[in-house]
Amino acid sequence: MLVQLDDIVERLKKGKKFLIIGHIKPDGDDISSVASLTLILRKMGKIAEGCIADHIPWFYQDLEGVSEIKGLEELKGYDYDTSVTVDASEISRIGDGASLLKDGKPDITLDHHRTNVGFGKLDFYDSNYAATAVIVYEIAQKLGIEYDSKLAGINLLGIATDTGFFKYSNTDAKVFRYAANLVEKGANIQKISSAVLEHQTLKELKLFSEMLNTLTVDMDGKLAWAYVSYGMLDRNNCTDDETGGFVGEVRSIYGVEVAILFIEWPKNQVNISFRSKDYIDVSELAVYFGGGGHIRASGCSIKEVDLKETIDKVIKKAREFIIENSHDQFKSTS
Repeated sequence: MLVQLDDIVERLKKGKKFLIIGHIKPDGDDISSVASLTLILRKMGKIAEGCIADHIPWFYQDLEGVSEIKGLEELKGYDYDTSVTVDASEISRIGDGASLLKDGKPDITLDHHRTNVGFGKLDFYDSNYAATAVIVYEIAQKLGIEYDSKLAGINLLGIATDTGFFKYSNTDAKVFRYAANLVEKGANIQKISSAVLEHQTLKELKLFSEMLNTLTVDMDGKLAWAYVSYGMLDRNNCTDDETGGFVGEVRSIYGVEVAILFIEWPKNQVNISFRSKDYIDVSELAVYFGGGGHIRASGCSIKEVDLKETIDKVIKKAREFIIENSHDQFKSTS
């Protein structure tokens, strides 16, 4: 049931023992939202545990607050009265974390994805928020939580990463105000940006070089795609952790409107990242293939498929989608 943020705040006040679950294939906003809400609830005197049922990329591990998040096995048998999912648009996004839920659904969901389906007892989702971490920040303000440097830093992580370090179109004035407040409370943006943006290893650079050899640009430069096969990952002793920034590099090509990256990991599972620059809503493409996300950044995963066949199928649809929406763009500007 879709409710107002004040309704969520009142429900949080009533709970005593909480479980906060993030989504699989965690990104900065996911990690930030789980850890921040866990710390906020503890500051209220509640018992709270955060969970992500997937491995957290190594380069986040040194950031203070990330260690508050536990894995699935550590929380089996944990009893609670209130469950909260964060940054997940549907229940499948929390993976095996769903096995911890009572009655098969969370008590509260917090999210900012426009593709959210509303799967909790109380749902708050609004795509006008730049990040779920922004929602968490507003909850903390409504609760009167006093921030220390640890909470400020981990909360800023989600705001910074989901705005592309304040360069994406979702970076509004509110984002800058909240970020400034968090820095005043002790958040270190340099430490966050260094961890997230400056962690490339030699093997990652070699993998990136191989990916560039697969790069294809089509449709008069509007569409670009590349892939990373399981064999490429294995050959370079990498996992999908090392591919985090690749799709952004494809999108950065001048003239490209839609960028797509295909990653085969594990074998016979293809994880697809969609990105756009100005006018294509790639979340619709992601939804078509069973995923979701944002207007400019979305994704999906398809299991038990062949990489080449999947690329052919997705690119065919992407071409059709760009043609349809380019006509709409022309009409809107003429």
